[in-house]
Amino acid sequence: MSSKKTISALCLLCLMILQVSSALAQNRSFWDDTDLVPFRAGGSIGLSLSGYAADGIENRRPPGVFQSFANFNFSSFGLNSGLNLNYSTDDSGFRQNMNNLSYNVNWRWLTVRAGDVQTRLSDYSLNSTPIRGGYVRAAPGNFLFEVIGGRSRRAVRPSLDNAFREPSYEQWAFGGKMGIGKSGGDYFHLSTFYAQDNVASLEDGQLEIKPKENLSLTPDFRVGLFDGMLNLESQVTVSVFTRDLNSSKISRDDLEIPGFITGIYHPFVSTRVNYAGNARADFRTDLFDLGLGYERIQPGFISLGMENIRNDQEKLLISPAVRFFRNRLAIQSNITLGRDNLLGTRLQTQSNTSVASSFRVLFSNAISLSGAYNLLLNNVESEPAEGQQIAVGGQSQVSHNIMIQPNFIITGEETTHNISVSGGYISMENNLDGDLQPESMSFLSESYVGTVSYAITFPVGLTLNSSANYLTNDSGGSSINNAGVNIGTSYALLNRNLTLSLQIGHNRNKVERDQMAGQTLNRLQQYSGGLNAAYRLTDKDTFNVTLRTRNNRVIDGAGNEFTELEGSFRYQRTF
Repeated sequence: MSSKKTISALCLLCLMILQVSSALAQNRSFWDDTDLVPFRAGGSIGLSLSGYAADGIENRRPPGVFQSFANFNFSSFGLNSGLNLNYSTDDSGFRQNMNNLSYNVNWRWLTVRAGDVQTRLSDYSLNSTPIRGGYVRAAPGNFLFEVIGGRSRRAVRPSLDNAFREPSYEQWAFGGKMGIGKSGGDYFHLSTFYAQDNVASLEDGQLEIKPKENLSLTPDFRVGLFDGMLNLESQVTVSVFTRDLNSSKISRDDLEIPGFITGIYHPFVSTRVNYAGNARADFRTDLFDLGLGYERIQPGFISLGMENIRNDQEKLLISPAVRFFRNRLAIQSNITLGRDNLLGTRLQTQSNTSVASSFRVLFSNAISLSGAYNLLLNNVESEPAEGQQIAVGGQSQVSHNIMIQPNFIITGEETTHNISVSGGYISMENNLDGDLQPESMSFLSESYVGTVSYAITFPVGLTLNSSANYLTNDSGGSSINNAGVNIGTSYALLNRNLTLSLQIGHNRNKVERDQMAGQTLNRLQQYSGGLNAAYRLTDKDTFNVTLRTRNNRVIDGAGNEFTELEGSFRYQRTF
């Protein structure tokens, strides 16, 4: 859109707003119940400068970049739009985008949107996929009604200039939900979703993909029992999916279903029916909680209302939690048991177990202790292929992660001290059990990590912080040792309008590897520093100056020695 046309359109819109607002000024009873305003605008303008220099390596970014920007957003009686202007010496020069146009209005229990809209009808049908069209939601009292429709995907034609873009048909989607109850309490909802590729949006033979069609139906409910102590909820989506609209339709005489159904969705030879669903029960008391859940997604389940979904899997979830001593001691865990190959038609079956447990002890307002343990078990079992007597490809993985962290907060008359210490152990073991292997191959990786941090805050706006960390890892003939320390400070002055920050860091890294030619050793050290100044000129004007440097040195072995220096300045005014 050209600049002259944009300015003319904005002027015309402002004139219409003034006329409408004066005509409606006499009656405010309706407008008081909405979020509509005659006109509201905002935006910002600014510029930034950055410089970069490197010694010892090639430049990772341009030596100098200038960028200016301006954006303007407005809302008028629910109509929202904006204008972005950008100029950069590192990009494509001047760009102007009328990049958004939408309509959004709320009145009591009614919501109306137009433009790029999205909603969630269920977990497995339409789940936040963007649609360019319209959306209406009405929730009077305990009733709910939702409807959405529009273009969910535009046509993308094959192009040598855009070979990385996957071609696709234009797709249109429509959905609706109705029910009774509140989302935070008991409810029953019934939703449906329909999507179809527009076969005429691409010429015949332009691409190999097939036009698709999808219809789904989802009932979902939630009910609370025993004064909310027990809550039950579930949803199941039945999906009718056609892989190729160019395939032959099934004759009505061969269908043992009512005729009114085929009038809505007539199946093809490539049509399949599948389902996905979940159920959950939560039991809650003052001292103990228990959650039980189950999810199953059938093999071949596909929904055009979701970007990606992994089918052929089921999961069992167990979530216990206990609390003691008026919540000073809390322990909780999440256990997940999963597997795939639900119909037993594949040569490999993967099963996994995940346990994530944590605890927190509050000894006093100043001393606390927290910890966590995570366990991951992954196992792949293989069946012999046709014509073979032995299976190939078995694998198992076991991972442990243990972390302990005490925290101390010491509050004085004028200062506050924060001390945090953490230590952890991480291990991962991988075994390959294929029968064609001369012997079972295994890989073990073990790591120990530790960190300590200290920060002190003064009432004059001065903060000092420091931290140190250490890591050692031993895995399959190689070992890594890493240690680092960081020191920083920040100071706010001039009524906290100016904030100065300084960070300095030092890191040492040692890597030893066993190779056929012998053992190799690499030792590196790195220094880093940063300085930042942020100043608020007024409530609407701010600028920021940043300087950063990094120096890498090789003590033993191979590596690159280099120094980097970069700086930037940014100014912005909002209105």
